[in-house]
Amino acid sequence: MTRPIALSLLLVAAPAMAAEPPFRTDGGDEKLPWFQLKPGEFPPEGSWHAVSGELIAIDHVNRTGMIRPDRDDTQRRGDWDIARPFVLLPFGSLRYHGAPAELRDIPIGTHLHGQFYADPVPPPAKKGQQPPPTTFTRVLKFEDDFSHNTRLGRAWRVDAVQADAGTLTVTGIDKQGKADAKPTVFKVGPATRVWKGKGFGTLADVEAGQTVQLNLTVCTLKGPGRVTDVWIDADSRAAATAQQVEVHRLYQREHGLAGWVTAVDNKKGTVEVILFGGFDPKLGEAFAVNVPVAAATAEDSLRTWDQINDVKRGPILAVTRGVAAPGSSGVRVQFRPSNLLEGYRPGRVVRLFPGDWKVDDLPREERLYP
Repeated sequence: MTRPIALSLLLVAAPAMAAEPPFRTDGGDEKLPWFQLKPGEFPPEGSWHAVSGELIAIDHVNRTGMIRPDRDDTQRRGDWDIARPFVLLPFGSLRYHGAPAELRDIPIGTHLHGQFYADPVPPPAKKGQQPPPTTFTRVLKFEDDFSHNTRLGRAWRVDAVQADAGTLTVTGIDKQGKADAKPTVFKVGPATRVWKGKGFGTLADVEAGQTVQLNLTVCTLKGPGRVTDVWIDADSRAAATAQQVEVHRLYQREHGLAGWVTAVDNKKGTVEVILFGGFDPKLGEAFAVNVPVAAATAEDSLRTWDQINDVKRGPILAVTRGVAAPGSSGVRVQFRPSNLLEGYRPGRVVRLFPGDWKVDDLPREERLYP
């Protein structure tokens, strides 16, 4: 008698296990509301809304800017090319050339793939009034085409290059080796950078049959887009990634890795921080028990007030390396600073400098303190 009961329980449980998330997703139930971020919490996997477009303005200090979204069939013609403002979430990250990056690393005109979250929905002005359309300005992640396709295991197969006509014909290939149904024709020209080996080549080095990665601009504004960069071999792609990794490491060592304060024990004088995701794993190796750490208070823009003067230092007591999730590295660091600053409160942002990372002065425009 137990086997039929067990089978019936499995049949009852199966629909629940396969149930859709209680929020709207791209391609999902349009009647569901979009996921709303909660203070001090990381979002669940797949809860974002994908928006791609061209980077057209940045304020790299405050991690804000504007993109011109790609045109698609969901837009009215009159809404094409309207610039969209964005702000990177405190735990938002970027990738450029297959490596972690900052906004200041990414050139204006770069085509990006974004993961956006809905802005808070204001209450209706009048009872019974329909709420305004949902807007998306808060960004979890931006990736250039190189990073996006590399992460997905996609690449382009060169079918033909016609330098005189200014065109490059390619076919997308997925990680299983399956080709797109139709080729794509991009624009190329003398301004197109060709990465070859550990240096640069010319369009004459681009040949049919090569597997390449591309970075694009003016996508959907002028056909499929124009190629700004083409990487024609594995060495060139590795070199671009390695260089960007070093740019990222230098920036983080000078500014500190950011995270949320998750717990404070006033009696023991300890602070626990969970580090945001998106940084190079090599940097995380600097956090270890008994290693000294300096903690600077910061705001949601990740800007510190005056890090050379307002940090407090102390030993690391514990490091827990959990599972990474959207926005979260899963790394928790507990330390005992010499004093508990006002900014060491749960939900507040701090930047940590472990070991021999030097806490130095920042350019005036990057500091919150005048």
